Amino acid sequence: MAEVGKDITEYLKEFHTTEGKAIKARELCVLFNVHEKQLRNIVSDLRQNGEAICSSTYGYWYSRDPDDISTTLSRLVGQVDNMQKVIAGLNRILQEVQDEQKES
Repeated sequence: MAEVGKDITEYLKEFHTTEGKAIKARELCVLFNVHEKQLRNIVSDLRQNGEAICSSTYGYWYSRDPDDISTTLSRLVGQVDNMQKVIAGLNRILQEVQDEQKES
């Protein structure tokens, strides 16, 4: 998968360098013969290794523009915040269910 990641990075750097030129995930999947889950994992790995791959509802693009990177970061932080709320809710439900089972 590392080779595919390099290819995706080079492709984005060459053809998709602004949000206005973003490419949808499904199009990248077709071009690089990967499933969407694989693509998300590849993009995650690339970002963790310092590649400035940005994303929005318009798709993915490569950018060294601080505003693009900040916007992507804000969106990702929002997703983390939402996941933390989901986890908290499920933890409450789990505790309730466990308490109910102890009582019966």
